[in-house]
Amino acid sequence: MKIPKRLSKAMDSLTVNHEWGGINEMPEDILDPDDWRLQEIMKFRKELKLREPKRIKEAERRIKQYFYKHNINNPFSQAYILRKIGTKQSSILKLTGLSKHDYYLHVGSLFRNTGNYRQLRITDVEVVLTQEKISDILKDANSKIKG
Repeated sequence: MKIPKRLSKAMDSLTVNHEWGGINEMPEDILDPDDWRLQEIMKFRKELKLREPKRIKEAERRIKQYFYKHNINNPFSQAYILRKIGTKQSSILKLTGLSKHDYYLHVGSLFRNTGNYRQLRITDVEVVLTQEKISDILKDANSKIKG
């Protein structure tokens, strides 16, 4: 999503005028409710919130495309890869179509006691997945998965 010019001007104005405040301060804590800068920020937040469901669907579609493109059609392999990069379990189940039982039996048990289970959102998973070396993950997966 491109940042609107008015939002950019509002943010620049806060920086130039040294009105931004500390790292834990929100614009609504600093600006008057009728300040045009606050209104621009709030409008942008609202637009982001409205776009979120569409962004999630698009990310899911692109992840599935990624698996298809790399000929990773086994749902257990897909689940292993997604778990390895830190995807939330609910997202893994949704993307792969596996039941909780099958996931735990074939994939989840492989990660027991590993202690590093991140909770990446689906939009973050897409980015991480495209950055990882899929061949390295798959070599490890093929030796462990029995699906």
